[in-house]
Amino acid sequence: MEPTTLLIWAFIALSLAIKFAWEKIELFLRSNFKYRVINYFASYIYYGDDIGVKASLQLDYPSPHILERRLEGQRYLESKLGGSAGAKLTSKFRGPKLASSLVDCRFALAKVCMPLLRELEFPNAGRNFVTDVCNNGSDGKGMLIVTTEDGVKRPFVGNDAVHTLGVKTFYEPVQNEINRRMVLNGGNNKDSMLRFSPISMNEELDKNVSLIKKLSGMDKIRHNFTLPRKGSEAVDAALKDIKASCNHKPLIVRFKSAYHGHVSGINVLDCDGHVFLPECSQKSLDFIERYHYRIAAVIVNPMQHFTGINKPSPPGEKVTHSSRVRSAVSREDYARWLHSLQRKCNYCTKYLTKVALVMDDIYFGFRTPELLSSNYFTHPDTKAPLNPDVIILGKALAAGYPLSAVAGKEGWLNSYDKKFLLQVNKTVGTMAAWHGGIVASNVFLEALEGTGCVKISAREELSLLMNNCNAFTVALNAKFAAAEVPVRIRNFSNTFSIDYLSKSLYNSRFPQYLLAEGVFLGNYSTGKFNLSADVSAEDFQLLESKFVAAASRMQHDGYFEPTTSSAKVKLFTTLAARFTMNYLKLFCDQIMNDKHIDIEVSHNHPVNKFGHFWSSVGMIAFAYPLIFWHGEPVKGCCWFFITHVIRQTGHFFYEHQDRDIEKLKFGHKDASKKEAVAFLFGAAVFYKYRNEFWDFVAQYVDPTMFQLSLDQYVSTIAMFTIIPHFVEIVYQFGILRGISWALKILTDPFTDLLDFYTHIFIHPKWFLDMKDQRARYRLDIETKKVMKIE
Repeated sequence: MEPTTLLIWAFIALSLAIKFAWEKIELFLRSNFKYRVINYFASYIYYGDDIGVKASLQLDYPSPHILERRLEGQRYLESKLGGSAGAKLTSKFRGPKLASSLVDCRFALAKVCMPLLRELEFPNAGRNFVTDVCNNGSDGKGMLIVTTEDGVKRPFVGNDAVHTLGVKTFYEPVQNEINRRMVLNGGNNKDSMLRFSPISMNEELDKNVSLIKKLSGMDKIRHNFTLPRKGSEAVDAALKDIKASCNHKPLIVRFKSAYHGHVSGINVLDCDGHVFLPECSQKSLDFIERYHYRIAAVIVNPMQHFTGINKPSPPGEKVTHSSRVRSAVSREDYARWLHSLQRKCNYCTKYLTKVALVMDDIYFGFRTPELLSSNYFTHPDTKAPLNPDVIILGKALAAGYPLSAVAGKEGWLNSYDKKFLLQVNKTVGTMAAWHGGIVASNVFLEALEGTGCVKISAREELSLLMNNCNAFTVALNAKFAAAEVPVRIRNFSNTFSIDYLSKSLYNSRFPQYLLAEGVFLGNYSTGKFNLSADVSAEDFQLLESKFVAAASRMQHDGYFEPTTSSAKVKLFTTLAARFTMNYLKLFCDQIMNDKHIDIEVSHNHPVNKFGHFWSSVGMIAFAYPLIFWHGEPVKGCCWFFITHVIRQTGHFFYEHQDRDIEKLKFGHKDASKKEAVAFLFGAAVFYKYRNEFWDFVAQYVDPTMFQLSLDQYVSTIAMFTIIPHFVEIVYQFGILRGISWALKILTDPFTDLLDFYTHIFIHPKWFLDMKDQRARYRLDIETKKVMKIE
């Protein structure tokens, strides 16, 4: 090749390699790698045997005085919530039985404490099955009161994320209007009959599109049939549409710890192509412009301004092992950040390549008088509203009915040249724009506008709700401070979060003390909770007294005592050792279980057991010492070969093997054993004609590179009877599973002595009971009876 051409191609190749390598490194550093590592270790961090309540109360190495106070507190909680004695009463309640049939543990109101304190949980029998919910006011207003099957009425601190307004003043007339429009009246109600024509344009859909476009200021709408508390599907649909509209650019920018759902493609473990950047950072803005050619969208969860930028939303106390103090960024500062983010996306779209700004309002929406984040976060100076390219709506959009929607500007939602024939709509669904959800959404949005069935102003009620909740936070925190307890609450509108000022390992017990005060907590209320507009001044005062009483009692019982640095080091060291030993035990148990299954499914014939016992004796007495102790691999492998002939004779000629049940065993099966025999035969033939082989090889390469001593050759051949299967196991199940199998076969001779010592001697008649090589057998694993089926 001409030097100039060679130089040019070399420069191109080197430049591309450097650019791709640098980009991959930078994207990897901002990927979900951290979450993948945590998820990987989830299979190895094993609690193990229970250590007892008393041991669980001194994980932070408290003084004897503090421990005694904690034990007193444990007795107090048992008296209120039920300990082991309470567990005996579960048979008369429906809750435990129903919970045992449900996969989602949240229904059982279980796992309140962080996982390390799992032994401090209490049975929920009697208080996890709700029989009645009502407002506590005589006028149909007031805080919700929950009656459980133990007959106790409890104030409900745990309203869902959908119903923020009053039951009597808002949701009752809304529901009545939905019922009126959806009733099937012998086919006379034409509107309700539209449900039987899914995915069709009709008057209700036309009205809904107009209402959402008016609310959001957008041009295009996509509806999704979505569980009312699960907007993940809407996020997934929005991002797919945006990618299709941006020439399938692969990356989505999201911000650290921001929550956008749990479905595949969105949750932090299954979001390949998502980049995690810090919020309120100029470096993030620079990154977006630098990689505009890869980025299709930047998605924001505006609830982060309440949660705390780059901080996870409180997932309950399940990960709280120290203090939790969150400083929310101010509304003005967060608004400036969002507007700077909008300017950067607009700049990229105008001068570089299209990058969408997406506001995930699924949780934020309809919680303030402004209704949407775009109106709430106006610019502090210009008062201009935020102008995103796409807004995602859910949860409250249809007053709790299953519907979510994606609203976007022209050119962002599934917008591409339709002459590209292989580009198709990637988000479809039989129940998209489900008629019942559309009707409910219309009633809800009309009520918000003040043109519908409700008599109150929804925006005014939302404004009053925010003021009341803000006042509750101020009053309760003042009482916390006066009581000198290390607990505080924060709120955004009707959503509250609990903060802990003390670096205590036992902060997660606070919800238990609230339960002991008679407060009913939904499972999602352990780290945050919602209140509705029905909560009265008297209700707020009641909650204040219960929250302060719970915190004061918990402090009295020593659970807010901070963990010292030395105690934390000892705890982590102890846990590391404990988890390591627990996993090693699981590892050993797995090996022994593999051995047990192996024996159960393919070691049932007396001759097979006899052969395994005596071959094990030969391996232990001769093969292993020669190989591992005396360093004589040829002699050792000869003994190994002889003992294995004895060992496998039982399988090949006597074991009436059920080929289906054999698949239960882990490791070598009959087929792979025959492959190993064929390999040994080939190795012997090769060794016999080795000189001819070297003469042939010498014509092409230097044969010295392949020459092995006899010891090396025999050792290599012996290893290759197991290495191919080891590689297959590692490929399919991972390196640790491969190692466990290798240890199993290495230790089989020792355990076989214990398993087959009863067959040291057998009756000679069994040697005549050979299997039919062409027959199929069926083994009853329980009775060990074998039937010849053909």
